[in-house]
Formats: sequence, C-alpha cells, structure tokens
Amino acid sequence: MNYGSKQIRKKIKSLRSPYEKIGRKAVVLFFKLITVCIVVCFVMLTCVGLGAFTGIIETAPQISLDAVSPQWYQSYIYDSNGNKVETLVASGSNRIEASIDDMPKHLINAFIAIEDARFYSHNGIDPQGIVRAAYKTIKNKFKSTQGASTITQQLIKNNIFSAESENGLVDTFKRKFQEQYLALILEQSVDKDTILQNYLNTINLGNNNLGVQAAAQNYFNKDVSELTISESAVIAATTSNPYKYNPVRFPENNKTRRAIVLKNMLDQELISKAEYDEALADNVYDRIMNVKNTSTGSTAYSYYTDALISQLMQDLMNLKGYTQTQAYNLVYRGGLQIYSCEDSELQKYAESAVNNPDYYSGRYDFTLRYRIQIKDKAGDHHSYTENSILNFYQSTLGISGFTLLFSTESEAQEAINNFKSYILKETEGTVVDGTENITYTLEPQASFVLIEQSTGYVKALVGGRGDKTHSLVLNRATDSTRSPGSSFKLLTVYSPALDTAGMTLATVYDDVPYLYSTGKLVTNVDDEYHGLMTIREAITVSRNVPAVKIITDITPELGYSYALSYGISTLTPEEQHYQAIALGGITNGATNYEMTAAYAAIANYGVYNEPKLYTKVLDHDGNILIDNTVATSHRVIKESTAWLLDSALRSVVTDNITFLDSKNMYYAGKSGTSQLNTDKWFIGFSPYYTAGVWIGNDDSTPVNTNYYTMPQLNIWKDIMEHAHEGLEYTEFQKPYNIVEAEVCASSGKLAIPGLCDSDPRGSQVIKEYFEDGTVPTEVCDVHIQVTMCKDSNKIATDSCPPESRFKAVYIKKDLSLIPNIDQYIVTDLGYVITPDKLNDECDIHSH
Repeated sequence: MNYGSKQIRKKIKSLRSPYEKIGRKAVVLFFKLITVCIVVCFVMLTCVGLGAFTGIIETAPQISLDAVSPQWYQSYIYDSNGNKVETLVASGSNRIEASIDDMPKHLINAFIAIEDARFYSHNGIDPQGIVRAAYKTIKNKFKSTQGASTITQQLIKNNIFSAESENGLVDTFKRKFQEQYLALILEQSVDKDTILQNYLNTINLGNNNLGVQAAAQNYFNKDVSELTISESAVIAATTSNPYKYNPVRFPENNKTRRAIVLKNMLDQELISKAEYDEALADNVYDRIMNVKNTSTGSTAYSYYTDALISQLMQDLMNLKGYTQTQAYNLVYRGGLQIYSCEDSELQKYAESAVNNPDYYSGRYDFTLRYRIQIKDKAGDHHSYTENSILNFYQSTLGISGFTLLFSTESEAQEAINNFKSYILKETEGTVVDGTENITYTLEPQASFVLIEQSTGYVKALVGGRGDKTHSLVLNRATDSTRSPGSSFKLLTVYSPALDTAGMTLATVYDDVPYLYSTGKLVTNVDDEYHGLMTIREAITVSRNVPAVKIITDITPELGYSYALSYGISTLTPEEQHYQAIALGGITNGATNYEMTAAYAAIANYGVYNEPKLYTKVLDHDGNILIDNTVATSHRVIKESTAWLLDSALRSVVTDNITFLDSKNMYYAGKSGTSQLNTDKWFIGFSPYYTAGVWIGNDDSTPVNTNYYTMPQLNIWKDIMEHAHEGLEYTEFQKPYNIVEAEVCASSGKLAIPGLCDSDPRGSQVIKEYFEDGTVPTEVCDVHIQVTMCKDSNKIATDSCPPESRFKAVYIKKDLSLIPNIDQYIVTDLGYVITPDKLNDECDIHSH
C-alpha cells in the first residue's frame, strides 16, 4: 500500500464534505455579484451625473455680448440751452457708460489685482484659483473665505443670474456650474477688453453707484479718466462688499481693503514701489468727504421736472404702448436723454419770486396735516387726523370759527396738544409708538406757469411755495384744480360771443340786479352795479352780470364747447347746462397749467398749442425715441377774435390794473377771484410769453385779504419783467380785417353828434375796433334829449315859461323790469329817464 504524501493529500481531499465545496462556490459567486453591482452602480451614477450635468448645461441661459452688456443707466434731463439740469436715477440704474479707452490703466489693474490676477491668461475659469479657494475653505472648517470667480464669471452673474431665485445649495451649485460653462462659451466669442469694459460698467461700487464712471463722479467729482492710483484703489476696494466697504459710510473699512488692493498691485508688479508708497500715503478720504459735503442738500426734483416726468410717462404709455412699469423703468433706468423746454435760469428766478416773502407782507401762515393712532384701554386702535382736531374745536368746544390755518407752528402745536390730551383722557389710552406724524404747509400756497405761446413750450413752472423736500409731491400748477373765477369769462363767454354769436366789443349789456334761472341773485365783487356798459368795459372792470346775461343769450352749451376747445379737461357734461359756467363756477375747477395754456391760445392769434415740457427724447444709444417738436395744435377762435380779446385785455392793464403796465413791454391779462376769496388769479401775456399765477390755501379756506392783497400781481409782474429783459418791445400784429369806428358807449351803436357826446357824465362817444362787417349800422337809441321844467322837474310843456325850460340828455331805461331796484346801488340811475317819466309832464304851469 502506498502511503506517500501525495497520496495522503489526495485521500484527505476526497474525504472533504461536499458542503464545503458548495460554500466555496457561493463565496466566489457573492463576490462576483458584488463586483457586478458596483460596476452597475458606477455606470448608473455616471449616467445620472452625466445626465444631470447635461441638463444643467441645456438649461443654462443663452449667452451673448448683448446679454452681458449693462442694462440699466441713469437718464438725464437737459434744459432748452442743452445744459444738463437733472439726473433721473432709480435703484439699480445709477450707471454712466465709459469706454475702456477712457479708463486709466491703473484703474483696470486695481480691479485685476484684487479680483482676477490671471484674467488675461485664463479661458473664463481659473482652475488654480478654484483649488486655492477650496483649500482655504477646508482649512477654515468649510467656511468660505475667498471666492474663485473670475471677472468673466462675475460679469455673467451680475447680468444673467439672480440670487433671489436660488433656494439652497443645489441651486447655488447649479448656478456656479452654469456660470463656469457660460464663461468658457463667452470667452470664445468676446475679447478680453470688451468683457472687462462691460464688467467695469456693471459692477456695484457702493452708494448706489453702478460702474466706475458713476463712482468716479460720486466719490471724487471727476471723470473716470482723471482717477489717480489711490482713488482707483478706493473704488476697486468696494467690489467684494459694496455696503461694508462704502468709502462714504465706512471709510476705515475701505481703507483697510484699499491697502490690500495696493499691495496686490505691487506684488503683481502692476505699480512700482514709489507709486505704492505715494498712493498709500494719500489722504484720499478727506477728498471724498469734501465732495460729499458740497453735494449734500435736497435731492428733490424741481416742480418742472416732476411735471415733465408725468407727461413723459403718459406719452410713453399713450404713444408707444408701454405699460406703466415699463415706462417707469425706461424713464429712470433707460439711460434716456430728455431735452426739456425749460429755461433753467428763468425757472430758478420764478421759484425765487414765488417764495419772495415781500409779496406776502412778510407773513407766514401754516396749515396742518396730522396722523396719530391711539390704543384704548381695551386694546383697540383708533386713528385720528387733522379733521379730528377740527371737529374737536368746532363741535366739542363749540368754537365754530376755528380753522386749521395757524399763524405759527407753535400755535398749531398747542392745538395738537389740547386735542391729544382730550382724546387720551376720553379713551384712557396711549399713543401707539411711531404713529404720530405732523406736517406743516406754508400758506397761502401759489403756483406759476409760463408758456411760449408760439410753440406751446413751457419755459418755467412752479408748483408750490416753501421748501420742496421730496420729488413727485403735490404739484399745484398741474395737479390742483381750483375755481378759476372771472378768468374763465374769456373762455366761456367773451370768446364765443365775439367769435360766433355776432357780438362785438361795443355790444352793450346793462349791469343791473339780475337773477340766475334758479332765482339766485347775480352779484358783483363790490356789491354794486354800474349800469349800461360795453363788453370791453365789462371785461376791463370784470363785471359779473353782463357775463351771465351773455352766457344766457348764447347758451351755456356754446360756452362749454369753447372751454373744451381751449383744453380745459376738468369739465363735467352737466356743466354745459348751467349759467354759472360763465363765472368759473365749475365742479372740479381747473389747473393753472390748463388755464395758462388756454390764454396762450388767445395770445397765439387763436391757435391752441398743446403745452409741452420736452422737445425730444433719445434712447441710450442716441436714437430718437419721441420727437415732440411738432406742435399739436388747433384753432379755437378766429384771428380777428383773438386780436379783439387781446385789445380788451390790454385795457385791463392800461385802464384798471395799471400797476402791471410797463413802458418796456406790451402786457395784457385778466384777474380772477373766486367766491369768498378762496382763489386769486392773474393770467396775462405779451407777444412773447403767457404766464399764469394762482394764490390760495390748500384747504380752500379764504385768503386773508388784510395781509395778502395782491401777491398774484406782484409775482406775475416780477417774473414777466425778468423774462422779457433784452427783448424788443412789440405789439400784436393787427389782422387785415380789423377796422375802427366811433360808437356810443351806452348803446353800442353809431353815435349821434350833439347827443351822445352831450351826456352829463361826459362824452359817450368812443372809438372801438371791429371785425370788418360787424360795425353797427343803426344809430344810438339810448340817449335822448328832452326839454325839462326846472320848477317841476318834469317834461316841460308849452305853458312852461322860457326861463324855466332847459334841455337835458338822458339814457332811456325801463326800470320796471328790475324788481326792487331801489334796494341796490346802480351808479347810472341818476342819468336815467324811464318811459313813465317821459310821459310825466309839468303840472305846475297851466296850459
């Protein structure tokens, strides 16, 4: 038997359990399965990863040069002489484009040194920077202390991506990956200098400055091309955190960061050691504060700019189809160049004149706007306003004459304190913190508008009196609708009367007590009546009765239609049925802007030019967006009518308000005063300009005429005299169809020699202008000469002795048609002979 080792091993092997064999096979199979699973999982994860990355790439935004070009720029307003007078800036739009050729090399190097040292060598992403940033993040326990975004990536982020749309790390990773991908794509089609230029015009540099040009002007009051190395480092230092490193708010923070910028520039051999030392020693922050201090002040737009913005917004919506939001973004962020009609020197003068205390007797009154919330003992909140104070004084205290017009702010504060003490006691409450708000408004208020009537260009506009601390506030020139009073007569009464109703300036109406159709008495401002007068005289001395009689004759509907044609947009359809439209008795009132434009139509020989605040608007690229130079006009009245009205309004200045007459310029105009003196107007013109002034209290309480007698006249004359300095004296050219004739002022008809000129008040023969074909052909039928008996003061008979007889000239009137006339003052009654008196013969001397 063989018992060698080989045989023994063979024997042992044959004796092993079959189960052991099976176990070994299972282990082998298990490891094979694990290997397969690992391979499958790896393949699956790879596919998922590739799919995810493909999806991220496929969903990346489109990239182009336009997409990374700066989108929002500040807009500029220029005056009529081309001077920049206003900058319109909204959040995110304080940007002024600059070419890289205008940027100093050291400014560019400052940004490269601190943001992207390998900018000119990488292809959009910086692997070395990514590794460095990752290492520092791990070293600092996964707290990010340094970014790895290149300038190209930052440009893409600033212009394409929005941080507000990111929700968590996944979105951040997706954005970062797309940013890097797009950076690679962008650098394949756009050169480095263009990328750098767009970046430097896009970057937020603190203090609402976007781009290096805006920052240079804001921080140093200089063009970007003039920046020094030190100043460039200040601006570059703000990039990583524009708020924290704002050199105005936090100069010490910026100083620390600036030193890093300069050190990087030195280490990267972008500046020399001497330049580094000089820049580091520069006391640049004093210059920044000096610029800040000299520019500090009210940033509120002028009333003119407020009105221009409103007009432009409306035009963009109406003419271009923009929504309000789109129009706003274009005006404030579109980099527009807006050329206004404003004469900026005249605008400043007008603002000064409207605020001249001498024109208000050196007096200052105030109205009050008040808001407060009180929490009562039950915890309920109650809101109170200035009307609550008014009600407290008038109703609770019984002081019916109390108003919210105060002569001093301390007087107003006393009223507030009294009300507050009362209401706190009544409610057993407390003032809710931060809810009490007090605003004082100077009174009376004022507005002024000056228009060049030949073009419709608004040269100056003032919408209020007192300091203007906010933009787009109440503009009393364009927004406040007030009762126009007698100034409305020219539009609704005298224009249609002369233009289409067959009347002339010589047409006579009797200024005597007269009733509206409602039965209410028509009164004049002096509560007197002047008797028979021509339309010219009625305009000159502003009598109400003739105006109401005329509107009754021509119908309120006709007057209403003329007011619409004159551009008055506040009328309601119901007002075409009421006689009160003659005297400006309209529900919504009218604005100074529209009233002045209406009078400008008279001054423009009857042609209405829609008032314009700007002539053209250019977009950011210099293309014409709106051409507003062509007049939007239509004829309201005939040229001859306009000239006749001008002649009558000239009489207002020469014969009534002589204070306004000037040897230097031809002026004509009309005053207007509403009932109870709540509104005072003067609107007038020269052959060059038309101007309107309104005075009144914001709350429509009466203007105190004891103190404020005629500020509207003083303001008008002051500004108009200034506006016409250096202009040649001229008058309105008389149309070819205007003729002159002598008529009787008491009848409006041809004068009778020896009769009309023998009126005991003086000759009533006047010269008047007429449109050719309207000169009266009938002779006077008002004057009459009678023989009187001095003994009986009655008509003389043949029995009256010669020594008792005398001839007298009277005006004939039938006073029986005027009820209770003896209760009123009618100044021509002493010269009237009635029909019954003509038949009342002397009863002293017998036949």
